[in-house]
Amino acid sequence: MGGQQTIDRILASGGSAASLALNETVVRAKLERDLLEMELQDLYAQACTVRLDEDAARLNREIRELREAVRHFLAEWSAHVAWEQSELFPCAAWCLAEEPSLFASMKEDYRRAERFVRDFLHAMEQAPLPVSREQAKKLAAGLLQAYACLKNRLREEEEIVMSLEDRVNVFRE
Repeated sequence: MGGQQTIDRILASGGSAASLALNETVVRAKLERDLLEMELQDLYAQACTVRLDEDAARLNREIRELREAVRHFLAEWSAHVAWEQSELFPCAAWCLAEEPSLFASMKEDYRRAERFVRDFLHAMEQAPLPVSREQAKKLAAGLLQAYACLKNRLREEEEIVMSLEDRVNVFRE
């Protein structure tokens, strides 16, 4: 359901139904954010392992596993961002009376992180096998930069969701 549809449903439904509709958005946002944060933490741990590993055979296995984990995470993250843009952000802009420009920095964090992730994936496709320790460290460093951007992005999202949750509680009172 799109953001405008959620807003229309809130407007048309009155207090308890409005609270329910807004609560559905909050619950989904929190659930997806928590899952993405766990996956992101796993990617961080894998990238750190790659940066520190000295054994060439193990390093190449780990970096291939990291590549697959990054691909999976990027697909999950992209789906979440699409939902945010169609549902969460419009709902938050309406419910919190915030300007859509509030979300501009979040979008920029995502674009910056996505660039680091796509650079990693592209470099992995181009890298000769086996990957050298120096190349693996360089590849993992870009993912650590993406991690920093996405952690900030998730923190900003958490603040928005907490504000929406406060609004849900107002509807319930």
